Amino acid sequence: MNKKEIISYIDSASFILVTATLFAFPIFFLTNTSDFFVLPKQILVTLLTVVLMVLWGVKIMINKEVSFRSSSFNFPVFLFGAITLLTALLARNTFDSLLQAIPLVFVLIFYFALTNSLHNKAQFNVALSALALGGVFSSLLSLVYLLNIFVLPFQQIQNRFFTTLGSPIQHIIYLLPVLALSVFYVYKRYTKSGFSGIATDYNYIIHIVSSFLILSGVAINIYKIFFRPEKPIVLPFKYGVQIATAAISQDSARQVLSLLFGSGYGTFITDFARFKPASFNLEQGIWNLTFSFSSSYFLELIATVGILGTLAFLFIFARVVQSGMNRSMSPLFLAVVVTFILSFLLPFSYTVVFLMFALLGFYTVFLFFENDKRVYNLSVNLVALKEGLFSVNDEGHAEPAPRKGSSSIFPALIMAVVLIPSVFVGWYTVRLFLSDMKFTQSLSPQVLNNGQRTYDLERQALQLFPYRSDYYRIFSQVNIALANSLINSIPQGQQPTEQAQQTVIALLQQSINSGRAAVRIAPLNPANWENLARIYRSLINVGQNAEQFAAASLNQAIALNQYDPTKYVELGGIFYQLGQFDAAQQQFQQAINLKPDYANAYYNLGHALEAKGDLQNALTQYNVVLGLAKDDEANRKQIEKEIEALKQNAGKAQGQTNTQGAGTNQGPLQVNQPQTQIPAQGEPVEIPAPPTTGAPAQTTSPAPTAAPAQ
Repeated sequence: MNKKEIISYIDSASFILVTATLFAFPIFFLTNTSDFFVLPKQILVTLLTVVLMVLWGVKIMINKEVSFRSSSFNFPVFLFGAITLLTALLARNTFDSLLQAIPLVFVLIFYFALTNSLHNKAQFNVALSALALGGVFSSLLSLVYLLNIFVLPFQQIQNRFFTTLGSPIQHIIYLLPVLALSVFYVYKRYTKSGFSGIATDYNYIIHIVSSFLILSGVAINIYKIFFRPEKPIVLPFKYGVQIATAAISQDSARQVLSLLFGSGYGTFITDFARFKPASFNLEQGIWNLTFSFSSSYFLELIATVGILGTLAFLFIFARVVQSGMNRSMSPLFLAVVVTFILSFLLPFSYTVVFLMFALLGFYTVFLFFENDKRVYNLSVNLVALKEGLFSVNDEGHAEPAPRKGSSSIFPALIMAVVLIPSVFVGWYTVRLFLSDMKFTQSLSPQVLNNGQRTYDLERQALQLFPYRSDYYRIFSQVNIALANSLINSIPQGQQPTEQAQQTVIALLQQSINSGRAAVRIAPLNPANWENLARIYRSLINVGQNAEQFAAASLNQAIALNQYDPTKYVELGGIFYQLGQFDAAQQQFQQAINLKPDYANAYYNLGHALEAKGDLQNALTQYNVVLGLAKDDEANRKQIEKEIEALKQNAGKAQGQTNTQGAGTNQGPLQVNQPQTQIPAQGEPVEIPAPPTTGAPAQTTSPAPTAAPAQ
């Protein structure tokens, strides 16, 4: 084959990959990953974009010059991607941020791949139809599942509220811009020539059908929002604004970095914990929820990528608006603008961010075919020094052609720049994918019955990809559970063998090491510190200073989520367990101060007072609990029994009547106890302390050893 044929094959392969990605994206999901919907889409786009980058690199090597389609959007898109990646590298939860920032960067690279892969209007129409048909098929699946027609053979998704985007809100947001595109396309085509020529105009037919089916998909998902048992919840806008402004202005440890670069792309969940106001506890239905997304994508960007990243995003939007001035409105312009407007009003998952930049790519190609002077082909190559070092050629709207005297050095350098990070990211993406599948398998009901199999799968998952703190967090609990199971398997009154003791100690040490690894990977995630505190708490009477380490770890979790009353109840529970009832009383009272209708805080306070012998005040707290639990039958019956028993012990003592209304979304009443308690095994063993706060996340985490022999 000559060079022209090879380039033709490369162009065809790139076009097919882009078109297939656009069609498959909204309907692609996997049931053998921890996240059925977003993670598979991230992996799909990242790996296919890596292939597209390699194909483009081979093409420029053959042509001996770097050619691409330039537009007024390229620089702001590049700037947004560069700042986003920088925010992740500067984040304290670096790995958590990189796991979200890198998929976004590859969405932006896909934008460039799309703009350079559509070389004629026929390809443009086919790819755009693929985008619309992907939305159509996702709508059809929502419809048939709503009718209890389960056409896919996956048990995990056999319910009528299933949607291929995981959330009906995100599905609606995804469909609205595509609907605007199809409806406006049909409107403009109809006003121009009515239905004449419709039999041979396949694009016209596709967009008519798409308009109807996508509108049906929007209606179906609206129905699912209102009638599904667990309604999706969006963070109220006022809290989104407060958290966004606090995240860039109140981080005393890194004030300038937070202002400019935020907390790191994709880390809003830690911003929510750190900067939510105390008034959030008054929100009855959502006070105990954790939000991974802000009230809108724009507010989330303010918190996570700071002023610079937000300005880069607005720069893209400004260029879009500017491009539509002084020209008739096109369907693609309308779709892009609708997507950006939605980003100011609603939260965006990865799926909608992908759609935003895919539509921007189509709009760029549309402007090119409309001969817009701001979009043109550009070629850059290295030439002989006597002619200058670089040759930059504006090809206008013609396809670039190789020139004599071009050097292959510059394309080779660009190829290396493209290939090295592509292979690196592709390699780690595959490892993440395999790791996630193993970890998901370890948590399946069939495997959970076999502790050894669960252990082995999670150990293999961590060896494949040791950069996810949630993996380590779960693995630490598996080690504790295995140690506890082994201890309980020893007959009562019989001394454990030396091997069994060594196995228990090894499992406990590995549990602590895994919990500490989670903290080092994501030091700002309060869940990691809370998990470490629970590990230490389960080792009280087994490990030296375990009670001190438990309290210190939980205090760090509280420092990262200072308005969460449940954390104070748990810290009070540690003191209660140790018999330090005054200290426990202080923590339970603090929880009540944060949430005056928190029934479980009053309940634990009552038990602390009862343990101190202050039965009168204990009865007062139990009466408050009774008032708060009056609409919860199980809690009400439980507290009534305890009140009756306490009254008998207290003689004629009477508690004052509670006048508060019933609390909602409270959970069961229970005295805070360790989730697992390892019994004493002789002399307390030495255990490592929690990591020092502010310690940088290590670049490699300790790989867990093989399961100790049992």
